[in-house]
Amino acid sequence: MIGNIRIVIYRSTRRFALIFAFIVLLLAALLLAGCRNPLSRRKPSARQDQQVVTSTLTCPIDGLPISTDRMLQRPLAVMVENSPAARPQSGLNDACVVYEAVTEGGITRFLAIYHHAAPEVIGPVRSARPHFIHFAREYDAAYAHCGESYEALEMLASTPQIFNLDQMKFGKAFWRDHSRRAPHNLYTSAARLQKVVEKQRWGGSPSVMPSFTSDRLLTDGAPADTVELRFNGAVKYTLRFTYDAKRGGYLRYMDGKLHVDRETGEPVVAKNVLIQRVQTTVFPESTHQTMDVSVIGSGAGIFISNRRQIPLQWQKHWSAGLTDHTDEHGAKLPFQPGQTWVEILSTEGTISISGPPAAG
Repeated sequence: MIGNIRIVIYRSTRRFALIFAFIVLLLAALLLAGCRNPLSRRKPSARQDQQVVTSTLTCPIDGLPISTDRMLQRPLAVMVENSPAARPQSGLNDACVVYEAVTEGGITRFLAIYHHAAPEVIGPVRSARPHFIHFAREYDAAYAHCGESYEALEMLASTPQIFNLDQMKFGKAFWRDHSRRAPHNLYTSAARLQKVVEKQRWGGSPSVMPSFTSDRLLTDGAPADTVELRFNGAVKYTLRFTYDAKRGGYLRYMDGKLHVDRETGEPVVAKNVLIQRVQTTVFPESTHQTMDVSVIGSGAGIFISNRRQIPLQWQKHWSAGLTDHTDEHGAKLPFQPGQTWVEILSTEGTISISGPPAAG
């Protein structure tokens, strides 16, 4: 009897030891698993792999790749100077589209539109003019500038819908580069401007913006390998675009010098050149001979891309309305993906376009 009891106790003790050991091993396994990344314990299925891959987004303005974050942000429109003392400029290569028009005396200025890129240096930044405000409003952009002409001041003061990012108010978004003389040394960056946009709660991408994109390529029209423009005014500023086959676009030359970026040394290359002919006069009460450039209305021009040129028609009905550019038959222009330069040229300015040089 006593022997049977010892056998039962022995078996019970052994069973308990086995159960206890199993529990210890199970707890150890759970602890080890907890120290690992749960995603590393199993390979994702094919369906899960498909969910990770996202479609490539393209910028609605110029057709180049854009991130989701950038797509949802408000575009930036920055006034950039173009007097000889401001050259070479910084950040123009990263713009989706650049507008060029006269301000005073035949000197031109740029309005650079940024949506998919965020350059670290943009400038030199200068003051606003009414016709550039009209273009910035088409993108519902945060409009960065340093002061303004009297006519532009009236427009900004009477139009609260404009996201007016003036250096006079938001000084921390800009800085002075002391390697250059004022006033040709004011710079900004996309990050600094975006910080102001977020702080002012100006975020959100517009639902409609100008689009310089197409699924067609310009193959008709007369040859256009070299384009020379001369802006009217006291300053005889000359601009030339020359097609470069290696880069697949037009190199810019200003007053005979290649237009390059100050930060990188890379040349400015335009995939498309849009010449918009407009009426220009001097504002009657302007003490600085500020030009009144009529970009609201309609007119003609020339579209240049892929070494070809065709006539165009343009119209813009009101300040915030989009400028509609079409061919002579009312069809959308065949823009190539990439940067477009919109040259706002007076009807008094001159244009010379030539094909490839004759074989020697």
